[in-house]
Amino acid sequence: MRKRYRRTRTRSMRLVAAAAATLAVLFAAAPGAASAGARSVGELAAAGAGHQVRATVFGSSVAAARNADGRLEFFGTNSGDAIFHRYQNSIGGNWSPWAQFDGALRAVAAETNADGRAELFGVNSAGGIFHRWQTSPGGAWSGWEQFDGALTSIAAARNADGRLEIFGTNSAGNIYHRWQTAPGGSWSPWAQFDGGLTQVAAETNADGRVELFGVNSGGGIFHRWQTSPGGAWSGWEQFDGALTSIAAARNADGRLEIFGTNSADGVFHRFQTTIGGNWSPWAQFDGGLSQVAAETNADGRVELFGVNGGGYVFHRWQTAIGGPWSNWVQFDGLLRG
Repeated sequence: MRKRYRRTRTRSMRLVAAAAATLAVLFAAAPGAASAGARSVGELAAAGAGHQVRATVFGSSVAAARNADGRLEFFGTNSGDAIFHRYQNSIGGNWSPWAQFDGALRAVAAETNADGRAELFGVNSAGGIFHRWQTSPGGAWSGWEQFDGALTSIAAARNADGRLEIFGTNSAGNIYHRWQTAPGGSWSPWAQFDGGLTQVAAETNADGRVELFGVNSGGGIFHRWQTSPGGAWSGWEQFDGALTSIAAARNADGRLEIFGTNSADGVFHRFQTTIGGNWSPWAQFDGGLSQVAAETNADGRVELFGVNGGGYVFHRWQTAIGGPWSNWVQFDGLLRG
């Protein structure tokens, strides 16, 4: 009986091993299964212990810029990476319907060239970096052109002499920037800043010095600025608080204002108390958003745009220059929240 049992058990074990080998071959041949099958024993053990690979954090799905005639234009991407834009039909007035661009992007930024032509920048899900621009102020758009490199977030600002400068972070949190070598012209190579961030925003001070803002993977909020227009950069300084997204705009009197959302979708803002000076404490808006963008209307009133976790799109604006804020108003459509 013992010998028969041992022979039966050995035969069963061989059958199980053969079946496992067959399943392994079939699994490896299945589309999309190769990367999972290629995980090492150590990686599988780590996954079983509750460790997860950190997901890539992308920048804001919304951006805004002001056209040459003062009308704001708003850009956004949805959950399928489709790209849309709409614009004010008159300065500070009603908005056009959404129109779709070709292509696909995950995060966007926008800024206006010195001659009034808006330019749109973005990164796609693979990190590819693209831009397109109005071929005349407020007019038709060029096709997409690709930059070298790979980023996951992007921001843009205009230097005092009219040259655009873009900023971005990659999947490792490294921070880069490049700039037009002449207004509306070709671009410099990428240059790297020290530090590590996951999202960035930029705006130009009243004296023409660009200021860069960002949040890191732990929610820490930092900024640095050109020490002279178009010149060298200060070191990083940290704000109090914690955010997961950030945007910036300039008030009519030249004071910068920054906006952000935290991990609970709380919406906050703070502003310079004097031009280029110290900053107010954080103040909280009502409502909940996960992505934000901001731009200044032709009359100097800042307008804030945002998307909540469900993809719903909202905006609000200062009802007087530097003054109180309107309530939230919802746009139609859905964007990536």
